[in-house]
Amino acid sequence: MTHRTNPFIPLYAFCNSGNSKHKLKNPAAFPYIIDIELTNLCNFRCLMCPTGNHSQQRPQGFMPEEVFHRILDNIRGRKLGLRFIRWGEPLMHPKVIEFLTAAKADGHLVHLNTNGSYLTEEMADKLLDLPIDSLKFSVQGVDRDSYREMRNVDFFDKLLETAAMLHEKRGLRELPFLQISTTVTYESKELQDAFLERVSHLCDATNIGATNFDWLDLNAIRLKPSEVELLKSLMQQDSVLRVHPECPEVFDKLSINWNGKVTACCMDSNDLMVVGDVACQSIEEIWNSDRLKEFRVLLADMRHDDMELCKHCWDTHNLFVPSPEVP
Repeated sequence: MTHRTNPFIPLYAFCNSGNSKHKLKNPAAFPYIIDIELTNLCNFRCLMCPTGNHSQQRPQGFMPEEVFHRILDNIRGRKLGLRFIRWGEPLMHPKVIEFLTAAKADGHLVHLNTNGSYLTEEMADKLLDLPIDSLKFSVQGVDRDSYREMRNVDFFDKLLETAAMLHEKRGLRELPFLQISTTVTYESKELQDAFLERVSHLCDATNIGATNFDWLDLNAIRLKPSEVELLKSLMQQDSVLRVHPECPEVFDKLSINWNGKVTACCMDSNDLMVVGDVACQSIEEIWNSDRLKEFRVLLADMRHDDMELCKHCWDTHNLFVPSPEVP
């Protein structure tokens, strides 16, 4: 059996090394990882997601070509980790293959998150031909019922079929590194173990974390009354350990929205921590902005509670299954 290592591991290990006070005194000259939101549109209606439950207040759309190529122009020659993730389904973007191809041609590491619904065999062939470096299937729950409950769609079995298809097509090729990641609320250890056994042969790494509902504004969501009641019930059963983490976001990463606005946090769905705009600023200028420096000072001092978004941030990764694959 071929043993594969996630090409992003060195970046993740570096970003997670050292504490935030040390990083504040020794700031990076440029971000090591940039998360790119190709769209904040999605075809799923997940209860816990601001996109799915319609609580997201900012405009929706697809990243224009000029915005994407301006990003590439700003980072050319730096060989960064580019992750096509955040608040939408990236494979819905009509230019996704063109953009991934351009990023790879410039020498960057490329990662993609997907719910799997747009991953046809034709799309799989294109991703394998590039190849991208890493792909993660984003799941919810650990079986058909818990997935359907949270994601409002009966797609669990089809998702695993899609993962199996991509895994088989990849064959003995080294790339992409394949991951399956899920979060849970109340699911038992036995159900989690059954999930891991079912998916382990479809990927190179798995991860189970805890679903964090604390970001949600129940007054802003637009769901059916029955869905709201279900969401409230799930929120009462969450398994999140409420401990603020050391923050790697403001010291090592940037997140860019589909319209070019740049935020300090990957979890910022409503532009609460915007630090710039690539339409009128360089990424280097944004990285060294006073606003981002202010966030770094606060988070180096672990003052999460002083910020509206950060006060709801908990360490939800690797709660049940330790894995080096998740940043």
